[in-house]
Amino acid sequence: MSDLDMIYDDINSFGSAGVKKSELKKKYPEENFEDKLNELTSQDKICISKKGTYIYCWGKEFYLDYLLVSDIKFKYLYDSIIGIQRKLNNYSDSIFKYVEKIDCELTEVKNSFNRIEDKISNTKIDSNSVEYDNNQISVDTFKEHFDKAIVTRSTSIGWVELSSVKDELCETLDLSNNEFYNFVSELIELYPEKYELSSGGYEGVVLRGIIHGFVRCI
Repeated sequence: MSDLDMIYDDINSFGSAGVKKSELKKKYPEENFEDKLNELTSQDKICISKKGTYIYCWGKEFYLDYLLVSDIKFKYLYDSIIGIQRKLNNYSDSIFKYVEKIDCELTEVKNSFNRIEDKISNTKIDSNSVEYDNNQISVDTFKEHFDKAIVTRSTSIGWVELSSVKDELCETLDLSNNEFYNFVSELIELYPEKYELSSGGYEGVVLRGIIHGFVRCI
């Protein structure tokens, strides 16, 4: 264990009571003691502050406990912030449930339009070649462009909004919105181990009455 780790563990062992800097220095009299304390402080591992007439050191996790007990103004401010945070969380939950309800209603309306569009459309799928008659785009061709678009547009955690991919592929492959989502549904059925859908968004693949507007490659 390095000297830095030893000093850090020693400080933490005192918990919320903290340890006098002068007492700590007696145990570690090396010339670079101050440098080690400064390094721990810069790493956000310890806090150094005045307690009475002495300078004390605390592990970061215990310094909050010390302030809550010793500083009534800080405790009041901290409790107020926690209370506000809880209220915001409650409001967020309520808003999310309301938006989710509206999304479900919009999904039903969209499904109705899709059923009408499906009846009007004469697009037929050849189960052998898996191609759409109107533009002869195969699922394999669509998959190649779809995977490339996901890689190009994915966030740091891999999720991509389907509507952004749709705009690109509809223009590139000359597809309608309905054809695009038919292809996406086909890919999800053929390669369930490769793609993952997530609910949300204003349009996407409808599963169990819920819009899944985000996709990522597994």
